[in-house]
Amino acid sequence: MKSHPKIKVPATKWEKFLNILSVIILICSIVYVVQAYNSLPEQVPTHFNAKGQADAWGNKATVLLMPAIALVSFIIMYFVTKAPHTFNYMVKVTEENAPRLYALARTFMAAINFEMVVIFSYIAWAMVQSANSGTGLGVSFIFFVIIVPIATIISFMIKMNRVK
Repeated sequence: MKSHPKIKVPATKWEKFLNILSVIILICSIVYVVQAYNSLPEQVPTHFNAKGQADAWGNKATVLLMPAIALVSFIIMYFVTKAPHTFNYMVKVTEENAPRLYALARTFMAAINFEMVVIFSYIAWAMVQSANSGTGLGVSFIFFVIIVPIATIISFMIKMNRVK
């Protein structure tokens, strides 16, 4: 394995924006779940089928897992993003193109991290809503979880392929 040039690349405006937005959503998700916790029934939905309907139930404490997983994942991804020279790239990384590739890679990771935070926060919200009203995630959730990350990956792959 060839090592990529190790250079410091500042965060892009988009990376900063996505990280700030992720933190705001994380805080809102944690506050929402903590505030809703006491009003939840003892059993809450813990799994949803492809139609977005609850099909498994568990202790209400499982609702706390979604923001916790989102928070831990966000922190890990945030710090991994700081070392773009360790990533795999589809194009050859040179001293000349490394700053552009690394900036794109960091923005890509911030976008994926943001999408992950949104997904886990939405699941936490849906678990609370479903526990209180019997509603589910909805079929559109499957679309969002599959299509949006794939579109993000393809978009950044195209952008990185254009960097020479």
